Amino acid sequence: MSTIEIKNLGKKFLRSGSSEDTAVTAIESLDLRIQDGEFFTLVGPSGCGKSTLLDILAGLAAPTSGEVLVDGEPVSGPSLERSVVFQQYALFPWLTAVANVEVGLESQARRGRGLDKSGRRIRANEYLRLVGLQGVEDKYPHELSGGMRQRVAIARALAHEPKVLLMDEPFAALDAQTREQLQDLLLDIWNRTRTTIVFITHGIEEAVYLGQRVAVMSSKPGRIKEIINIELDGRHSVDDIRSTPQFSDYRHRIWTLLHESAPSAGNSPVSRKSLVSPGVPA
Repeated sequence: MSTIEIKNLGKKFLRSGSSEDTAVTAIESLDLRIQDGEFFTLVGPSGCGKSTLLDILAGLAAPTSGEVLVDGEPVSGPSLERSVVFQQYALFPWLTAVANVEVGLESQARRGRGLDKSGRRIRANEYLRLVGLQGVEDKYPHELSGGMRQRVAIARALAHEPKVLLMDEPFAALDAQTREQLQDLLLDIWNRTRTTIVFITHGIEEAVYLGQRVAVMSSKPGRIKEIINIELDGRHSVDDIRSTPQFSDYRHRIWTLLHESAPSAGNSPVSRKSLVSPGVPA
């Protein structure tokens, strides 16, 4: 578990072949503190910088200004202490389910602080069971459904017991029933482990259902517009918390904030694929 501090964060991109004078500001003056062991969800209009923010938290991209601290230490690159689950499953197709889960454990072992081969296999099987996938250990990704592949990705992200779990719309490509099943699974895992989770989503209901707090981002440049504390009475005793007036109130409040932040027609967000960081060749 870890505390995340984001201080005056900024990120600019250049259009391919353009000068720094025409840089697009994706994130500007963003300040945020995520508590140790918190389940924090983040929503915002397309192009507001949600995924860029997650890339910076993961150490996959560097900020243009400001800093990100995890337990007081600056994020300067990828780390096994921060696991990432993306929308696409990103499994190695030539590895079985259990071997995919072992990947992070093997990286730990190469650094001299992990388990031996037998221990890695035991741990990987434990986490496959944790996500409800006992019996598929020796199957390859193409033999699994989309929901099962995402369960393997979650097991892999958790097996080496990171301090922070970063999730970028991990359930967006799944059907509604599978998505709700994995939401419940993720909440169950979080209740057991209290791993700090930062979860990005386009789904308002998903953000409210999962998060202890929901941050709403504004667009162009991305900033935190408002943070809403989610207090749902009887989350575990009500058959469908989503049908309660309390849940509906949160959903409507966030929808209103997003509607206010939506970019106007003709001012659609710039694709990240056409952008590069200042000073980085296209």
